[in-house]
Amino acid sequence: MPNTKPVGVAYSDPELVAGTTITGAAVSGGTIANATISGATITSPTITGATVALTSLNLDVAKPAAAGSTRADATAMTASFNWVTAADATKGVIIPAPTAGRVIAVKNDDTANAILKVYAPGSAKINGVAGSTAFSMAAKTACFFVAYDTTDWFSIPLVAS
Repeated sequence: MPNTKPVGVAYSDPELVAGTTITGAAVSGGTIANATISGATITSPTITGATVALTSLNLDVAKPAAAGSTRADATAMTASFNWVTAADATKGVIIPAPTAGRVIAVKNDDTANAILKVYAPGSAKINGVAGSTAFSMAAKTACFFVAYDTTDWFSIPLVAS
């Protein structure tokens, strides 16, 4: 005999809510704990209170030529690693706007022992000095610039080889 009575079906769309567990990762509010992520691309991440083990690190790279004689006409850099050419003690580059935790590497590739001028953009500062005043990098040196916040870059010189 065929079933002739209507049957109700209840369902709900899945969503991540507090108390959900995904392959051993606990979700609580906006926090995911004990998660393992593999095979993923993470763009513009903000990770706090976590230990991250990197098996590889790929930075975007560029080889810009220094230009100008002031911040107004210096070459703007956009890459994470910048191998700068054409320094002549007057030409310069501008590092990007700082965001807390951002790191920019700059290598002065000048072969004639010329200084490279590095400027901060807008109202940002390098080592507490206004961006309109250049940070001077000696020839054949490299430096990390680390942003503390949205205003302050700090330089960390690298040992020349």
